[in-house]
Amino acid sequence: MATKNTLVPALVVEFLGTALLVVAQIGTGYALTGLAQLGIPQLVTFGIAIVSAFALAIGITMGGPISGGHFNPAVTIALTLTKNSPVERALPYVVAQLVGGFLAAVVANFLWAGTTVTMTVGTPPIPNQLASELLATGVLIGIVVAMVRRNGGQGLNWLVPAWVGIAIFLTPTGCMANPAVTFGHMFTDSYTSAAPEAVPSYIGIQLFAALLVAGVTVFLTPKSAAKKALASKK
Repeated sequence: MATKNTLVPALVVEFLGTALLVVAQIGTGYALTGLAQLGIPQLVTFGIAIVSAFALAIGITMGGPISGGHFNPAVTIALTLTKNSPVERALPYVVAQLVGGFLAAVVANFLWAGTTVTMTVGTPPIPNQLASELLATGVLIGIVVAMVRRNGGQGLNWLVPAWVGIAIFLTPTGCMANPAVTFGHMFTDSYTSAAPEAVPSYIGIQLFAALLVAGVTVFLTPKSAAKKALASKK
């Protein structure tokens, strides 16, 4: 069971790691907006992909030994449901991640635009955009769960950044694949903003991906192996 002495540092890491990712994405969007105005948005996407990958690599490498380096409510939920993360940490982790995403948006807005909270106007996502987030989130969580079960998560500090960097180009939504990131991007009216009208649907499909991957993992795991894994943690 998680004690207060271990939980508090883990929550700080989850907050900071999520905030680093969100502020990196929003800040890069602000910095490269001029390229989009020149008609070359592909370079903006490239910049966001590279910076996101580096932010994740730093966060997971530095914070992984302390908190597991989730930085994503969907990852936390999937790892909890597959018995790879303590149940009592799930809610505190998710709260820390959401707060980190929100405050990161505030910081990025202030640094680049002198504002704090701004929002854009949009419409609910269309089916292909939801499919985009389902794919991006599902593969991300599949990688995390598979590696955690295989070798305790070794290699995630480059596998996760690699997938996110690829998926930012691969998907039309830019691979948010993270409810905390999606939530944070709702509070900025910049290149990487997420319209409030779209956020509930995006978060819903991301959480569905987490449940789907967790369900498939539990279904495919032999009961004997599950009992052995559970016994080894006691």
